[in-house]
Amino acid sequence: MKSFFPLLLTFCLYAFAQEATSGQSDASKPASPDNLQSIKTSTDSASTGNRKSKNQKKSKSKSSDEPDDLDSVTFSEGVANIVISRIRNGLEGHGPRLMLSVFDADKMSDYPNFENQTEAFFAHYQSFRVHSRIIQATTEGDKGILLCDFEMEAIPVGDAPPVRKQDQLRFELERGSKGWKIVDLKPRDFFS
Repeated sequence: MKSFFPLLLTFCLYAFAQEATSGQSDASKPASPDNLQSIKTSTDSASTGNRKSKNQKKSKSKSSDEPDDLDSVTFSEGVANIVISRIRNGLEGHGPRLMLSVFDADKMSDYPNFENQTEAFFAHYQSFRVHSRIIQATTEGDKGILLCDFEMEAIPVGDAPPVRKQDQLRFELERGSKGWKIVDLKPRDFFS
């Protein structure tokens, strides 16, 4: 009786593996450990191939989603899209460092106060939902000017109701050694 259960288990595993790989059960083939091992190997290699293709797709989409046009010579709508995208991704990903990465700490007046204000803003809210629409991306001399309608829903830490903000933001950008960065924002208290 004891030797019957391993044989039954082997047969069930074989039938299940056949059904999974071919879509049909084939009980006419004898169940053997060699057959089961070859089925397991082919199933493992197929799943590994699927994982590789998914990872390759992820890496392709990351590189094509956001080319680094911030280093371009001229200010363009592409630069504007990347800047707004990083602000939005920083907010929705709850990553103040990502959001602040598009601001120029050296050229922005009173940057330390803005940085503290932004970090306090992130500490006060646990999540954000953002909708933005670029209205205008132009140049004035050597500066890029970006006007954007910005809507945000912020969920506070605790049981307080969500806070909704909506305003037209004006970003002033300059090109430096690390590409285009924001040097001024109006109204500055939007992220507070």
